[in-house]
Amino acid sequence: MLSGKPSVSFTDNTSRSARERGFTLLEVLVAILVVSLGLLGLAKMQALAISNTQISSSRSMIALQASSMAAAMQGNTGYWAAGVAPAVFSTAGTVVTDASGVLNQTVTTCVAASGSAPTTPVCTPAQLAAYDVQTWAANMNALFPGYGANFACNNVAGAPVTCTITITWAEKYVALNRTTATGTAASGGQQTAVQSYTLYVSP
Repeated sequence: MLSGKPSVSFTDNTSRSARERGFTLLEVLVAILVVSLGLLGLAKMQALAISNTQISSSRSMIALQASSMAAAMQGNTGYWAAGVAPAVFSTAGTVVTDASGVLNQTVTTCVAASGSAPTTPVCTPAQLAAYDVQTWAANMNALFPGYGANFACNNVAGAPVTCTITITWAEKYVALNRTTATGTAASGGQQTAVQSYTLYVSP
């Protein structure tokens, strides 16, 4: 009959528990990192969406303002279609620059022509044109401070008058990455670009 001492083995539960806690902490840190990157990406996408919405709204407003000036030209054919409009003139802020001195003249009080004789003098086509351009410039300056607009009219004898309206303005946008970023701004920062819009008009 054989006899001997029983074999007993011990497991270092303390060491294994510490290792498990270490792995758990590492997993938590990795999860936090992944979630943080996801939140940063979501914030970037939201900022980009807001920027694109603002850009679309600004460009639509520019197009509407240009169409408004075109409508004023077409409504005053006595001046714009008569071949007497300046070949070039411009507006910047509320200032109208016209070498002929017609469109930047001080507009006196007058009324549009009507069937009855008014007590106030009737506006001439040139006065109406000056009023329209100066009012348009003031409205543009209120909506887009720092804008600029150049006008060019083709007054060739025997040919229909055609004019071009070119508007330039500073547009702010969010750069998606370093490829679309310019200057020294960090990737994803707000950028500024000069945009232009041209409309052809036949008064």
